[in-house]
Amino acid sequence: MGEGVPAPLDPLEQFDPEREDVACGPDECLTLVGAFDRVRQAFLEHHPQGDLELLERAFRIGREMHATQRRKSGEPYFFHPLAVAESLAHWRLDAVSVACGMLHDTVEDTLMTQAQVRAEFGEEIAEIVDGLTKMSKLAFTDKHLLNAENVRKLLVAMGKDVRVLLVKLADRLHNMKTLGVMREDKRRRIARETLELYAPLANRLGMGSVRMQLEDLAFRQLEPVSYAKLDTIIQAKQEKLSDTVEETRQLMEAVLAQNGIKAQVDCRVKHLFGLWKKMDLQGKAVEDIHDWLAYRIICPDRPSCYTALGLVHSLFKPIPGRFKDYISLPKDNGYQSIHTSVLLDSGDAFEVQIRTRGMHESAENGIASHWTYKDGRIANRSEINQVAFLRRMVELHQDSKDSRDLVANLKGELSFGRIQVFTPKGDLKSLPEGSTAIDFAYAIHTEVGHRCYGAKVNGRMMPLRQALQSGDRVEILTRPDHKPSRDWLSIAKSAGAKSKIQAFIREEERKHAIQMGRERFDRELRTAGLRFDDPELKPRFEQRLKDIKQASWDSFFAGVGFGRISIPKFIDPLLPEPERNRFKGESKKAVADAIVVDDTQGVLYYLGLCCKPVWGDDVIGYITRTRGVAIHRENCPQMQSESLHPERRITVSWGPTSKGNFDTELALATEDRPGMVAAISEAVQKLGINMQRFHAAASEEGGGLFHIALRVRNREHLLELTHALRRVKGVYSVERVRGSVFGKIK
Repeated sequence: MGEGVPAPLDPLEQFDPEREDVACGPDECLTLVGAFDRVRQAFLEHHPQGDLELLERAFRIGREMHATQRRKSGEPYFFHPLAVAESLAHWRLDAVSVACGMLHDTVEDTLMTQAQVRAEFGEEIAEIVDGLTKMSKLAFTDKHLLNAENVRKLLVAMGKDVRVLLVKLADRLHNMKTLGVMREDKRRRIARETLELYAPLANRLGMGSVRMQLEDLAFRQLEPVSYAKLDTIIQAKQEKLSDTVEETRQLMEAVLAQNGIKAQVDCRVKHLFGLWKKMDLQGKAVEDIHDWLAYRIICPDRPSCYTALGLVHSLFKPIPGRFKDYISLPKDNGYQSIHTSVLLDSGDAFEVQIRTRGMHESAENGIASHWTYKDGRIANRSEINQVAFLRRMVELHQDSKDSRDLVANLKGELSFGRIQVFTPKGDLKSLPEGSTAIDFAYAIHTEVGHRCYGAKVNGRMMPLRQALQSGDRVEILTRPDHKPSRDWLSIAKSAGAKSKIQAFIREEERKHAIQMGRERFDRELRTAGLRFDDPELKPRFEQRLKDIKQASWDSFFAGVGFGRISIPKFIDPLLPEPERNRFKGESKKAVADAIVVDDTQGVLYYLGLCCKPVWGDDVIGYITRTRGVAIHRENCPQMQSESLHPERRITVSWGPTSKGNFDTELALATEDRPGMVAAISEAVQKLGINMQRFHAAASEEGGGLFHIALRVRNREHLLELTHALRRVKGVYSVERVRGSVFGKIK
């Protein structure tokens, strides 16, 4: 052993085969110590002066706590925490992270408590283990991999200490490598969870090697036939072209050396999941995959990377449109490399990636490759672009008040690639692919986003909904009185922009709902003979507020405005019996013709203008954020929109009687003959209906088109009218119009 390096542990130190709680024998104990020695050596390789005493203490306690446990494969359970710790050591993480790898399952799976972890190892390790314990309890299901509570736990854990996520990734990587002994349904669930959540998280942290391993392991479980077929074909290509591949590698290395560049040239097969995804996107068969091979040129410095690019293009024919310079414009996760694709004489294409040694280490291990941790913060923030992702995640958790928005925004953050867009001053902003000027505006500042009314892209005015491209230069135009609209949610792509738009609209809607709720509450109190400012009633009002579990009067008024709180139910206990009966009678009289929402009368509602329901139609309700319950006909196309939240659809029905009239519109197709207008008007007037608006025009086929706006008592009244109109000579059809056509008629 080198000077200053402690000797390895005694393999049988503290091992007592007579102890009943020890499940592994001497040979297995030797193997466990051997596994720890690999952890130890990997750690010392990157941290020669690291805290070995901490690692040895974590090993001893972890081995003791897991002593009686075995994995489904039959091996001692503690092999798993050791494998996790070894990955963390290879990723160059600190002693605290590696120790947490050995301890990450102690609180969840053994008798060790959180308090004992804190007493033995201190607050820092206790916090990370606590975060890992909470993450391990995320209840993913086949239908909903990401639910709101899981997402919040995940983001809270990441926000406190990113090492929680790094240990979790190492844990998931080893679990994916050892899935074979589990039931097929569980293997598929874990694989899908890995593909949809953990692999994208690794990618966002710049850990390309981990991402590719997770994707390939998940691919093998989810698509075993496709995986095996693709693997067989790629192996056959490797064998067939092995000599050519090696000759090409040596040729590039020699030419680089001749030109004064001492570079390392490696070749590798692209990961299978990436090839399979490309096949799916391009509609190719396995046999048509040609760019299965990639060469990697590791250069001594940045200028030599560009010299190497020129030399590669002088040796092989470059493929147009397949060149990307991620050195000058790094990816959002910090990835830097030059990519180009060229052709071999055999017709096979291959990719060449050119980078420096530092860029290569960063591409493989991302945030872990240049780890510095101090006082609970990543110290070298200027070097770690991955922190931008972590910062967005923390902001996402803070900004998203609605849990559904939080889930949707996180999925969007993980699903999209990234583009780089310039400000007028030349600063770069990283955005999801497909982002618009609205996303760019919010990336600059929340207020810039709120006040944005237009944008110039590369010096020209462009629509706000137009997708931006990498390299665009964008100037945002603002106006102090401008506000975001709900339509922006369908235009914005970035999680940050969506959450800020949602927060603004929600606050505006809440203010409006509070005002509406207060006004309606005052009206109902007057009907009951009460006053809100009556000092004698104030204590009883406050008690009723507590009874219905409302934190403040604003929250109560908002609930009334949104249609979630019934005022009669609130007032009823405050009234003496005679007044209570009178108030109930007044309320029933006032709402005799109202919609009954979930069998409760008196809820604030309005009739949708898109379909104009009348009394007697089959209807459905939708809880809006500002105007109570919107009532639509069941076949209204607007109610089929995927943007509507299903849980806000509610059952509604009409009250017992219909009082008043309902707006509706009819469209008639007729022959073009004299007297048609008079005949139609006469049929309407015979039923005692007054036409509000009337429009006639000739159709393209030479007939007549009539649109009539009128009011009817109920559906039966409307049906009686349509039957009467169809009996008019020359009327071909009578159809009920959804919405209003008069706004479109000039």
